Amino acid sequence: MYSKLFTALGCCLVVIGLIGIAKASMQPIKAIIGQHYLEVAWKESLKANKLSKPWRSADFYMIGELTVPKLNISRVILSSASGEAMAWGIGRVNNVQTSSKYRPIILAGHRDSHMQFMSKLSVGDKLELMMSDRSLKTFIISKADITKKPELSISVLNSENERLVLTTCWPFSANKRGLKRYVLIADRYNELI
Repeated sequence: MYSKLFTALGCCLVVIGLIGIAKASMQPIKAIIGQHYLEVAWKESLKANKLSKPWRSADFYMIGELTVPKLNISRVILSSASGEAMAWGIGRVNNVQTSSKYRPIILAGHRDSHMQFMSKLSVGDKLELMMSDRSLKTFIISKADITKKPELSISVLNSENERLVLTTCWPFSANKRGLKRYVLIADRYNELI
């Protein structure tokens, strides 16, 4: 009698364990599939020369690709820095007010995932930005800064040159959300022929 009870209890524990493993595996599987959809939508955007969504319910489009040659990585850029968009990738911060003739391109992402590479970059490193119209621009990091609040200063936003700004939470090793931001400022590099 006890052996049947222990066998049934053992089977129940195995089933509960398998259900737990399946639930724990869903997030990483969803993330892998989501990244695949982002890449496909980006390639479709380039091919059709129009903005594409990775799935119908997405509140963002693929608008570009950031490449970091030093680290041999690239990230798809999303049209928004909304909560949903930043869960999937790097988002472009819109509604930037500036008095300069060049409006900076500000990209934001999470320090523990899509923007983790920022900790390995320094002044002088090259960044390449391809937009959906296939225009390719090269930027050189000119400044690294840590801000005490999420807002960027006017000096970062106003420039007489095209500027790319990457931002993420600081410090990189923190487990809690904070107000400090790590900011990399890169200026457009124009090669003279």
